[in-house]
Amino acid sequence: MNLFLKHTLYLIFYTVLIMNKSYSDWTTVEFLQNDGSSIGIAEGADSWFLNAPAFKFDFKNLEPGKYRIALYDGKSCLEYGISAEISNPKLKSWHTSKLLIIEANQEGIFNTTLGIKPEVFNEDSRNLISISSLRGYPLLLFKVNNDELIACGVVPLTN
Repeated sequence: MNLFLKHTLYLIFYTVLIMNKSYSDWTTVEFLQNDGSSIGIAEGADSWFLNAPAFKFDFKNLEPGKYRIALYDGKSCLEYGISAEISNPKLKSWHTSKLLIIEANQEGIFNTTLGIKPEVFNEDSRNLISISSLRGYPLLLFKVNNDELIACGVVPLTN
């Protein structure tokens, strides 16, 4: 292979990798209960191949059972507003009132990575929710069986 062509291909390949990395956003969200105690964190990053966020959860001290993570349109955990899909109908396919369903084990731990995605993934739903679009908004953790608010974390405005 021609040396010039070989170096050009390397340059193009690494340029694409660097550009892709520069557009990926990430964050760490701490989830606090009403009394201010932490149940853990969720580290989020945009998935470059799906254009949707994924979170690595590290929750502890939960009661065993199922929970739901919800996106609300308020600006804080005290005034978290309404479910984002009510104020923005474009988000309906994302089911923001139950973005993710998680289950704490018998020790009260939930420690896994989950991706957030819409019911139908197409051009209309792509890129509506990303780490950048979540910044400043609360993510709430509700108990599924009684809709009790367990904890809340606001996605920070900066890393």
